Amino acid sequence: MRHPLPRGTPSIAMLEDDRMGPHLKQVGYFREPPWHCTDTHSTFGLSFHYAVPDMNYFKNTIILLIALAASVHAHMRLYYPPPFAASNNPHRTGPPDERLDYPYNCCGRKTVYPCRGYLDLLGTDQGKPVATWPAGSVQNFSLVGGGTHYGGSCQVGFSIDKGKTWQVVSSYEGNCPHRKGGNNAPEEQTFQFKVPSDMPSGDHVFAWTWVNREQEFNMVCSSVTISDSLEPPVPGYASDGFCGSSSATARADPSANATLSASPVEQGTPATPSTAGTLDAEKPFDGNGQGSTLRSPRRALDRHRGRARRVGTGQITDRGITHPAYMARPGFLLANIGNGCKTPKETAEVKYPNPGLDVVAGDEEYPLALPEPADKCGAYIFRKATP
Repeated sequence: MRHPLPRGTPSIAMLEDDRMGPHLKQVGYFREPPWHCTDTHSTFGLSFHYAVPDMNYFKNTIILLIALAASVHAHMRLYYPPPFAASNNPHRTGPPDERLDYPYNCCGRKTVYPCRGYLDLLGTDQGKPVATWPAGSVQNFSLVGGGTHYGGSCQVGFSIDKGKTWQVVSSYEGNCPHRKGGNNAPEEQTFQFKVPSDMPSGDHVFAWTWVNREQEFNMVCSSVTISDSLEPPVPGYASDGFCGSSSATARADPSANATLSASPVEQGTPATPSTAGTLDAEKPFDGNGQGSTLRSPRRALDRHRGRARRVGTGQITDRGITHPAYMARPGFLLANIGNGCKTPKETAEVKYPNPGLDVVAGDEEYPLALPEPADKCGAYIFRKATP
């Protein structure tokens, strides 16, 4: 037996406007619930009707709210090359780290820098390389996660000393991740970069960092092998890939055609994160990226030596600019992690104060703005904490 609710009885639809905000109502997360009535109950000769909500409705609503709360913290993470402790890392031996897509210091938990504390896996089975890239080759990385936050700015780079120092090889200013790409479609979140031709061979750490317009920072890392260069030695560089002087420069670092090797594998690798480190400021070496010539439409595009060609809606150029020695490349921008450096919120995407020589321009949907204050937002290097 069903009865209408007494006049003035609040419904979920009414509470929705007052407490849940217009967004939830707009997307239809809440609707007027079905109401059931118990049989008539008589007391002292009076009849009462009890309006009882369908409890399955409220149970499903609570589950939905929990899922929504979790999605607020879920962002993007590196997918290829498979990161330490990720579900798709083939060397993982335990449960995956489900928080790799959470921003640093999210949800009342301190996040260890760098690489979320997983550099202790290096030298173990779980830290084995997941990709092999020749120095000087063109490669790509891909992203996946719970939400793109409609873009942001990213950097990728390497550490050849197990996380003590970092060298940025490419900066993506705006539209990273791709705003119009799916958050669970790595093929729609693929970005190209070039492995430096003067990078030494060996097992090293690859890192991806992201700063979004909500003033959040994330860093996720992978173990990779860098093999011998595909290119002939550049005059001015030593045979091991290093320049004779850290302040010296070389002639053009020509681009070479290379086959992209980014077939993601399935599986993953967790472990206990390492102890925290301290951050030391490093002076920028090239201001705001003088000599940057790489402009790309965010697809895996071929680069060609000594000429420019139009591909799709973007253009890639290689004009024979002078590259610094590998170790002279800047470190990552670290911001929004309690170090005093803040990026623009909502209205702009990050322009890196020291992006290095390979800078990929975004789609210009949002303006670019430098983080502030300038004295706290240079590049940084990581040093182990001392007892």
